[in-house]
Amino acid sequence: MKILIAGSEGFIGGHCVDYFMQHKHEVTGIDLYEQPSKKYNYIKVSRLSPEMDEVLAQNTFDAVVNAAGSGNVPYSMTHPVLDFEANSLDTIRLLDAIRKQQPGCKYIHLSSAAVYGNPQKLPIKEEDVAAPLSPYGWHKLVSENLCKEYTHIYHLHTAVLRPFSVYGPGLKKQLFWDLFVKASRANGSFDLFGTGKESRDYIFVKDLVHGIDTVLQQGAMRGEVYNLASGIETRIEEAVQTYFDALQIKPAYRFNGTIREGDPLNWRADISRIKHLGFNPQYNLLEGMAELAKWVKKVNG
Repeated sequence: MKILIAGSEGFIGGHCVDYFMQHKHEVTGIDLYEQPSKKYNYIKVSRLSPEMDEVLAQNTFDAVVNAAGSGNVPYSMTHPVLDFEANSLDTIRLLDAIRKQQPGCKYIHLSSAAVYGNPQKLPIKEEDVAAPLSPYGWHKLVSENLCKEYTHIYHLHTAVLRPFSVYGPGLKKQLFWDLFVKASRANGSFDLFGTGKESRDYIFVKDLVHGIDTVLQQGAMRGEVYNLASGIETRIEEAVQTYFDALQIKPAYRFNGTIREGDPLNWRADISRIKHLGFNPQYNLLEGMAELAKWVKKVNG
């Protein structure tokens, strides 16, 4: 297949590039950076520009995977317009370019479990009520509705994936990267947000990319929505300790009890829908944390 990866220089997009190239697909990536971090067919684009029409007019693709956009909940709280531009406005520009230039290609949209907010019950099913807690979550929901619009009105072949808590090599932000930074710089104990009893459904990035491929290969591409997770609920305090054990360090820390605005309390996904397509996560938390810790130690000398 000829596959276009939007956001190819990002965490998930970069893993998509590696995976699909390893599986002998012809990969093209687009992103905002001047130069790519590795050797592949790369096209620099500008945010909020008409360049997507040109990219799709000059190249033929069987599939487009949209892994672009902002993934920073606290930033979205203070910069909602910029977050909207990154997560919603860029999405409609890409969808409209597909409509005009290549309406027959498949389109995979990476949304987020942030659309669920604090669910009323666990596990969370795709049809459960969406109640985002942050501008980031709301803008991801807007983007999902744009996919519905272009599927129902223009008959594009789309699927929406809702990743839960993704982790793995290459992620230089969010909880686990920040933990290493704090542990490296701390003189004495340091604080973490929350109580530690909050829970997440962690999915290793290689499992996530396999899930994307599963939907591309087996999905009906008629606007379906899929949870993408492990299906296992893990307390944050357990995940933190597992990570520090993998790093072989014993820093002093405490949870300060403060819940950040926009952060949910408990997540566990029902992944039966994507499992019906043949998806099964291969990495448990111990295995995933071991790979993450190995990478973190490597990039930090």
